[in-house]
Amino acid sequence: MIEIFRGSYIEVMSIKNLLKNNNIDAFIANENMSNIQPWSVSAGGNAPAILKVTETEYNDAKKIITNYNNGEFDLIT
Repeated sequence: MIEIFRGSYIEVMSIKNLLKNNNIDAFIANENMSNIQPWSVSAGGNAPAILKVTETEYNDAKKIITNYNNGEFDLIT
């Protein structure tokens, strides 16, 4: 599995759901600790949750995350 995104637990969950809606499986490393004690996972608790995908799905997932970062998805509604 390859790291594809790092952020807060809430943001990583949103990205994971976005990927799942596009038939891409993802795994959150440090899921429990990043939610309970983010400062114990990364200094200052910054970007403690790590989203990982398989090598075969990496390129498709990267495109979706790039589109997300460019504001092409509205995760609020």
